[in-house]
Amino acid sequence: MSPVEALINLLAPHNCLACGDEGKLVCGYCRPDFCPILPPRCYKCKITSGNSLVCVKCRRESPLKHVWVCTYYTGLPKELIHSFKFDGAQAAATMVAGFMQETLPYLDNALIVPVPTATVRLRHRGYDHTCLLARQLSRLLNLPYATALARLGQSRQVGTKRAERLSQLTGAFYPKNTGLVKGAHILLVDDVVTSGATLEEAGRTLKRAGAKTVDAVVFAQK
Repeated sequence: MSPVEALINLLAPHNCLACGDEGKLVCGYCRPDFCPILPPRCYKCKITSGNSLVCVKCRRESPLKHVWVCTYYTGLPKELIHSFKFDGAQAAATMVAGFMQETLPYLDNALIVPVPTATVRLRHRGYDHTCLLARQLSRLLNLPYATALARLGQSRQVGTKRAERLSQLTGAFYPKNTGLVKGAHILLVDDVVTSGATLEEAGRTLKRAGAKTVDAVVFAQK
């Protein structure tokens, strides 16, 4: 959280999205029931899958091994993400990362990598929400963090069909810090997954750069 955001929270604290009490976006009383927890499943076909392993069929077209998803993109979780991305509520990074931590199994050797946001949105928002989220998660998990990807494409992804997303995203990312990526176990971090096209293109880029394994954790799925 930036010093400015911390000052804003002190002078004008957030109200809980669930009960309206002043203090936090999600108060301690409402937190246990805030997110309907998704069962472990393949993120592509939604079939039940232990430890959220991508199923054998879907692995044919996905570079990802596991994709852990906390909840559905609806109701209060959707409001939390909206506050985070569009209302300047950087404090939401702490809340979302906490839910992610509870969804993940124990990881002892992963490199935390955010899926980069298009620069046009960075200019509009003033901060990279996925970087904030990944940094907070790295602190909670005591795992290293690196901005190992950069984004070339600026195409709007919201509302497009999967075929359009795949076309728009081909070559959209390029690797940075390749020395860290080579041979590494990468944990990609993003806030929302729809078709999975963005995660998959990011994963392919990292695999081409030499990553040994690429997993992902996402807060919500549409």
